[in-house]
Amino acid sequence: MPILAVVCCAMFLDLVNLSAITIALPTIQKDFGFTNGQLQWVVSAYALTFGGFLLLGGRSGDMWGHRPVLLFGMSVFALFSLVCAVVQTGIALIVARALQGIGAAFTIPSAQAHIGIYFPDPALKSKALGWWAASGSVGFVIGLILGGVLTATIGWRWIFYISLICTCVAIIAALFILPHREVTGLVVAQPQGEDAERLPAPATANFPELTWKTVLRRFDIPGVFTGIPGIILFTYSLTAGGTVGWASGQIIGLLVTSVVLLILFGFVESRSPDPLIPPRLWKGENFTATIFLAAATYAIRQACTYFLTLELQSFGYSPIHTSVVFIPLGVAAFISNNLAGRLLPRLGARFMFIGGWFLILPSLVLFRFISETTNYWRFTFPGMILYIAGVGWVYIAANFVVISSAPKADQGAVAGVFNVAVQVGGAVFGLAVLTAVHDAVVKKTGDALAGYHAVYYGCMVISAVGLVLSLLFVRPPVKAIVPPAVPSVLLGEAAVVEDGNGEGHRVDDEPGKEQSQSGKGAKVFDEESTATGAQTPVPETESEFDTSSRARLRE
Repeated sequence: MPILAVVCCAMFLDLVNLSAITIALPTIQKDFGFTNGQLQWVVSAYALTFGGFLLLGGRSGDMWGHRPVLLFGMSVFALFSLVCAVVQTGIALIVARALQGIGAAFTIPSAQAHIGIYFPDPALKSKALGWWAASGSVGFVIGLILGGVLTATIGWRWIFYISLICTCVAIIAALFILPHREVTGLVVAQPQGEDAERLPAPATANFPELTWKTVLRRFDIPGVFTGIPGIILFTYSLTAGGTVGWASGQIIGLLVTSVVLLILFGFVESRSPDPLIPPRLWKGENFTATIFLAAATYAIRQACTYFLTLELQSFGYSPIHTSVVFIPLGVAAFISNNLAGRLLPRLGARFMFIGGWFLILPSLVLFRFISETTNYWRFTFPGMILYIAGVGWVYIAANFVVISSAPKADQGAVAGVFNVAVQVGGAVFGLAVLTAVHDAVVKKTGDALAGYHAVYYGCMVISAVGLVLSLLFVRPPVKAIVPPAVPSVLLGEAAVVEDGNGEGHRVDDEPGKEQSQSGKGAKVFDEESTATGAQTPVPETESEFDTSSRARLRE
C-alpha cells in the first residue's frame, strides 16, 4: 500500500496542476497581455512535450529502473514548477511549462509501471488501478477548485508554489518507500527439490552502470529522433489546425512531415534491437483494440469536461461557481473508479468495456438537453455521474488489459504506449477535432448552444464506435483451470493448457508436460494471460529457462 500511495500521488499532482492552471488562464492572459492564440500555449506547451516524451520516459524506466526515472521526472517537474511561479515574461512561462511537461512524461509511465511490477495478482492489480484512476479524477476536480480559489485570492502563481511543495514531499516519500531493486523475473515462490536445481533463482534487476557506447546502442537514437518529433508535430498540427486554418501551408507541411516521421519511426522500430516500442507488445490478442478504446474514452473525458465548463460559464457561472458544481464529479469518480477496480476481476474486461459505454451514452443524451433555463440537478448532475463512471470503467479495464499483456521488463514501454494513446485521444479527437466541429456549427448557425450540442453528438459517435469495438474485437477470456501438479514457480497460482481449439485442459502430473484430448499443439498459459486474452506461453523445456526467457514471463 505505501508504494501505491506514492505512485498515486504522482498521478494526483499531475492532474491537479493541469486543471488548476486551466481555471487561471484568464488572469494569466491579463498579467502577460497574451492574445487568445498565445494563451493556449500555456496549456499546449505542456501537453505537447508530455505526449512527445512519454515513450522515452517509459522505456528509460525499463532500462535504468523505474524508481530512479520516477525520481528524476518528479525532480524536473518540481524544478520547473518553481520556475513557472517566478517567471516575469509570458514566453518564459510557456518554455517552463514545456519543460515541466517533460518531467511529467518521465514520471507517469514509471509510476504506472510500479503497479504492473508490484501488484502481480490480477485482483490486487485491478484494485490498484482503481485507486490510480481515482487519484487522477479527484486530482483533476481538486485542481479546478484550488485554481479558482487561489486565483481569486492570493494569485495564480501559488498554483505552482503548492505544486512545488507537494512534489518535494512526494519525492522524499518515494526515496524512503520505493524499493531500490525492481523485480523483473519470475518471482512467485521459491522452487524446491528438482525445480530448484533446474531453474535459475528468481532475481531482481540491478540496472548496472552503462557505458556511453551501450547507452547509445540501447537508447534507440533513430527511434528517439523520429518518434518524439513525429508525435509532437502530429499533435500540434491537429491541435492548431482549427485556429491557424486547415488549408494553411504551415499546417499541411507540418502534418505531412509528422506522418513521414511516424512512418520512419515504425520502420526503425521494426529493425531496432532495443526499440522504444517492442513490436511484441502489439502481438497481444486484445492489445491493439484496447489501445483504441483507451484513446476513445479519453477523447470523451476531455471533450465533456472542457465543453461542459465553457457551456456552464456561458450561462453566467463564475470560475469558482463552475469549480463547485464539478465537486460531485470528483466524488463520483472516486467511488466509481474504486468500485470498477473491484468489479473487474469478477466481471472481466470485456463486460467492463461494454458496461462503460452503456453508462456514457445516456449521459451524453442528458448533456444534449442542457440549456440556460434547465435545472442543474435534472440534466447536468446525473449526466456528470454517468459519464465519469462510464469513463472510469473503460479506462481501468483498458489499463488492466494493457499492462497485463506485457512482461515486467516491458512495463515502462507499455505504460508509455498507453499514455500516448490517451493523450492523443484527448488532445486530438477530444479537443482539436470536436473544437473544429463546434466552431463550424457556430459559424454556420450563429447559435453557441448548437455548437455544444454538436460536440455531444460527436461524443455519441465515438462512444458507439467504442461499443462496437468492445463487442466485436475484444475477445472474452478463457477460463483458468488450477493445475496442482505444476510447480507454482513456473505458472503462478493457476494455469490452463489451451489446445488449438481454445479449450482448456489440466496439465499432467509431471512438470513440463501437458495432457489434452487433442494431444498436440498444446501450450501452457498463466492465469492473468487468460483473463485478459493476451496469451504468453510458458516455456516447455529446461533449456528455455534462462535469464532472457525469464524476463519475458509474467509474474
